Amino acid sequence: MHTSREYAAIWRDGRKYHTAHLIVIVAPGAAAVTRLGMTVSRKVGNAVCRNRIKRWTREFFRRTTFDSLPPVDINVVAKRQAGQISHNELDQELSSALSRLVGDSRA
Repeated sequence: MHTSREYAAIWRDGRKYHTAHLIVIVAPGAAAVTRLGMTVSRKVGNAVCRNRIKRWTREFFRRTTFDSLPPVDINVVAKRQAGQISHNELDQELSSALSRLVGDSRA
């Protein structure tokens, strides 16, 4: 996702899943593939911290397969306290949000 219009559509049409450090928003996909967007504001930390969170998030989604899901747009928003999260905690929170997503899509 590249434009603010795409992000606004996800916020408007998507389902939100809150964790301790993240908000995961999932909306029906506008494209034929699953797309990922990230929002990490300066409130989270300095540039090193923000880029680390984005890098870990991309790595998680690179390792995760979406075979059981239809194409969706996913936006991961880091909350203010996400600057103190560890790599394992981030993976666990994304995994729990994704498992809720898979459970909701099958229902």
